[in-house]
Amino acid sequence: MTYSIETRHRIEINTDPQRRCYNGVHARSEMVWTRWEIIDFFIKSDRIEQRLLFWRELNDNAIKDRGESARKAFRAIKE
Repeated sequence: MTYSIETRHRIEINTDPQRRCYNGVHARSEMVWTRWEIIDFFIKSDRIEQRLLFWRELNDNAIKDRGESARKAFRAIKE
């Protein structure tokens, strides 16, 4: 059996009814998750945990360098 790894991240959405934005700052906004996208595929079941750990550690390093806005979510799905 093979698996794929999917990822998604958060983006800021302008929720102000008048769509106001001043110097890149929205009058009202919220953070929402994007849809899932495949980043790694055809992984055998005995290696899936290793690959998930790899992607999560890589993301942890990105968060240390760029801050919380770099946070991503990862999941494994059966193909």
